Amino acid sequence: MPRVLALGVLVVAVLLAHGDQEAGESTSTDLRGPAVSLMDRLTARLDDLQAQLTEQSSVLEELKRESRGRPQVAFSASISTPPQENLGPFANETKLVFNKVLTNIGDAYSPDTGVFTAPVKGVYYFRYTGYSRAMKPSGLSIFHAGRRVVSTYKYSNQASYDNGHSSNGVTLLLAAGDSVHMQLWVDSWVFVDRRYNYCSFTGFLLFPM
Repeated sequence: MPRVLALGVLVVAVLLAHGDQEAGESTSTDLRGPAVSLMDRLTARLDDLQAQLTEQSSVLEELKRESRGRPQVAFSASISTPPQENLGPFANETKLVFNKVLTNIGDAYSPDTGVFTAPVKGVYYFRYTGYSRAMKPSGLSIFHAGRRVVSTYKYSNQASYDNGHSSNGVTLLLAAGDSVHMQLWVDSWVFVDRRYNYCSFTGFLLFPM
C-alpha cells in the first residue's frame, strides 16, 4: 500500500517539474489540475485496497477461530499379537483388536477393544489393509453400529504360493457415540508381523456436521 501512495506522489512531482521546465509558470499551473485529479484517483484506489485488506483479514481471523474450535480426530493402528504368526481361524466371526497404536489424535479409538467411537456427529473416512499367506483364506469387514458396511475376501489358492493383500475403505456419516470396528470372518486368517504392520485400521474425521 505505501508503494502505491509513493508512486502517486512521484507522478505528481514529475508532472509539476515537467511543466516548470517546458512552459514556465503558466503551463505548470495548467498541469496542476490533472495532477490533483490523478492524486485523487490514487487516493481513492488506495482507500479501496485498504478496505479489501481489512475485510480479508477479518475473514482470515474467522477461519482461524473456526479451525481452533473444530475437533481433531484421526487414528491408525495395527495388530502386533501374536508376533509373526497367523491370527485365526475362529469358529465364529471375531472382532479384530488393532492393539498397536500408530496415531490416535483425539483418543477416539480404543486399542483395548478395537472399537472407534465417534466423539462428534460428522463425516468420517475409514480404511483397512489385510495380509494372509497363500493357502489361507481371509475375509475382513468394517462394521458400523453392528452392521456390516464393506468387506474383502481372499480365497485360498492351493496351487499358488503367492501371499495375498486386501484393502477397502468407506465414508460414513456418524452420530456422536456411534461405533466402528473390524471383524475377521469365520474360518479366515490374517498374518501378523509387528515389524511391518501388514494389517492396519485407519480412520479420521473429514468434517463435523
